[in-house]
Amino acid sequence: MFMCDLAKRLKHRVQLTSDGHRAHLIAVEDAFGGEVDYATLIKMYGQDKKEPEQHYSPSKIVGCQLAVINGKPNPKYVSTSYVER
Repeated sequence: MFMCDLAKRLKHRVQLTSDGHRAHLIAVEDAFGGEVDYATLIKMYGQDKKEPEQHYSPSKIVGCQLAVINGKPNPKYVSTSYVER
């Protein structure tokens, strides 16, 4: 419902990024069809092998997997950090 409402309010083509959650993929497709530049960015977390193990610290991002789902998203702006703030 949120994505459909958003799509109706936008006049111009936009670029979206989400994580790889299947619900997001379906929602964006249902709301925008092919009229969006859309990519997924999956962050991989783990222990940095160069640092000593820390039991109470959050895992660090050790890699990212970017996938273009639709259109031509600009790689410079593919990020999930904007919404996470």
